[in-house]
Amino acid sequence: MRTRLSLAASVLTLTLSLTLGACATEPAPALEDTPVAAPLVESSVPLSPAARATAVIGANGLPVGISAYPAPLDAVKAGDMAAFLQMTSGLSQEDRDVSPLFDAFLALDRAADGDTTAARNILKTSNSQSEEEGETGFYAFLDAWLLAMDGKPDQAIERHRGAAGAMPGLTGDLSLAAMLEALDRPEQALAVYEFMTPAEIEAPEHQFDPKGLLYSHIRTVVSRHALLLQRLGRIEEAKAVYQKLADAEPEEAISYAAAIESLETGKNLDNEALDVRAAFTQSLADVSRALQEQRIIRTIMMGGRIEGFDDQRSAFDQVALLINPDDEGLRAAVIDQLYESALYGGVAHVALSAPTETASLQIAAAQALIMSGEEDEARATVARALEITDEDDRLQTLYGALQLRTLLNDQEGSAELVDEVISLASNQAERASAHGLAAEIKNQFGDLEGAARHAAKARELDDTHDRRMMLANSLGKIGEVNQALAILRTELLGRPNDPYTLNSLGYFLIEYTDKQEEGFKVLYRARSLAERDPYITDSLGWAYFRMGHLNDAQRLIEQSRADLKPHKHWEIETHLGDIYWHQGKKEDAREAWQNAIDNHPPAKERAELEDKLATGLTTPKPERRSLPSVSIGDGEVDRQDI
Repeated sequence: MRTRLSLAASVLTLTLSLTLGACATEPAPALEDTPVAAPLVESSVPLSPAARATAVIGANGLPVGISAYPAPLDAVKAGDMAAFLQMTSGLSQEDRDVSPLFDAFLALDRAADGDTTAARNILKTSNSQSEEEGETGFYAFLDAWLLAMDGKPDQAIERHRGAAGAMPGLTGDLSLAAMLEALDRPEQALAVYEFMTPAEIEAPEHQFDPKGLLYSHIRTVVSRHALLLQRLGRIEEAKAVYQKLADAEPEEAISYAAAIESLETGKNLDNEALDVRAAFTQSLADVSRALQEQRIIRTIMMGGRIEGFDDQRSAFDQVALLINPDDEGLRAAVIDQLYESALYGGVAHVALSAPTETASLQIAAAQALIMSGEEDEARATVARALEITDEDDRLQTLYGALQLRTLLNDQEGSAELVDEVISLASNQAERASAHGLAAEIKNQFGDLEGAARHAAKARELDDTHDRRMMLANSLGKIGEVNQALAILRTELLGRPNDPYTLNSLGYFLIEYTDKQEEGFKVLYRARSLAERDPYITDSLGWAYFRMGHLNDAQRLIEQSRADLKPHKHWEIETHLGDIYWHQGKKEDAREAWQNAIDNHPPAKERAELEDKLATGLTTPKPERRSLPSVSIGDGEVDRQDI
């Protein structure tokens, strides 16, 4: 497998760490691990209108309530904060004491309702029962924001300054800057951002580079700094600040030029001033993200694996959304979390229960409906997105609608939207994106020559690594092997330790050339650098298959399938089907091929899969050959190779 296909990712993304006490070291337990001492009963706790608006409605037109969910975790997965908060309040105090987040969630809903006194009382009770002496930094952080909501700016800022040092990562300073802006002290907010911005910014070399985590935080700081300057009308200063990111990623110059143009013109820029609720929600989301990152780092350092749905982050984010339900950025993050865990019902509910109907949320709901097999409802939702989008958002809406019509196998409708997307693109970055998306759509419907033409045009407009890799893939499919191979080897020369670049080259060698041994070595090195990536594992497994080592191939590709759960990928299923067939497991093979067909393969591959289902494989089993010796340096490229 070459790369993760964008059509398999969440369309919404394409259209658009903590110790709660001062010195705690253990993460809060997962919601699913929370013991329940007694059966939950319907709680009489008051709920904010925002929480009530999240209730899942049953066939009788009434909220399904807590009886629909075996545990609080299940309400989180459904996006039903009304039931989740009722279940949380129904826990005994002993059970709520398992995690300080439970009382925080209840307090935040009271704040969402404007009852800051009740929120503060919940926090005080929780803090007094903490085993730590004095108050926790998290309690002080929340109390500072409650003071801001009460209209006590001086007290809020003083309280926050005292709490910031106990917050994880950069969240204390980011929150302080947001509070200062919301309380109409922009110069002080700018001073915080300036203090946080490093003199030199270094971008990661590739997505597996450990520098990526730090860089993502720096991007957040710089972006918010630039946006605040833009809101204040200080356009040249805003452009100069954002230019620091452009300087760190010179290859992305076209994209950054478009972003800087948006700062100047305001086009495609939703940049409203923060009020207290918006700033509070943004700060809570930052804390939630930092909590998750700390859990991930801790797990990796202990030799564990990151698996499954992160219920803590999703619950935190969904509760934070109650403070400001109009925060579409945070709602999109919640949707992506649910989508990654194939919780499609929750995705559609969170998207469609927003207080304001938007085209991007309709697109998100439509994709979830497609993945749930509700194609008629999905078509209607895509149509609704196109109906309500405005001129400023139409291009982004078209991107999403085009991909969804492709997943719905609507070739005629997709062709119409491709032409409109290209015609609406108004700058070089937009035109490159439009042609790149057109290449994907053409490939999906079997027009490989057309895909290659659009991929070449996208590269011509925006000559980046990703555009070149797409072009190489398209060229390989139309038989231009030498030209594609030259691109891939040149890319690896500049990115010798990028696992995905190694993967693309190795898989290409296996699929399109007779250099099977070289391809195996390159893929072996890719996996040594990214052992747990399911796409790279699949590629190496396929290399074993081509070398005739079927049992090793089965082991690796079944691991790839397991690592990708709860999702499936058509190419992984295709590979497994071929392996099973040659092993004599005919029913397993047919099941895998059907899985592949059900997961939206391109037209050419779909036709091949349908033939396999009808007649089985007619090609002989690969001849078993000796595996080449491998070393960590295999896969390195010099100019003579090119």
